[in-house]
Amino acid sequence: MTKQKPKKDYLYLAYKGKEYLWLGFVIISIVLAVYCLIKSDREQALYFIVLTFIAGLLYSFNRSRRRKLEAKAKEEKIKL
Repeated sequence: MTKQKPKKDYLYLAYKGKEYLWLGFVIISIVLAVYCLIKSDREQALYFIVLTFIAGLLYSFNRSRRRKLEAKAKEEKIKL
């Protein structure tokens, strides 16, 4: 008897990858905003602060979608 490898859920991996990507954008934009504020360039820092909020919203949206996908997968395994 040969063991079969479990199938990878590529949709789950895509959601998780996008989640980490948006988290990276949040961290980078915070660092750049602080750098611009130290340089006394408030106008450019404002753009990075706005980018931080947008990336944070997209991060939380992707995280909630991934968690719903995990909950759905658990529910389907229980039903089987």
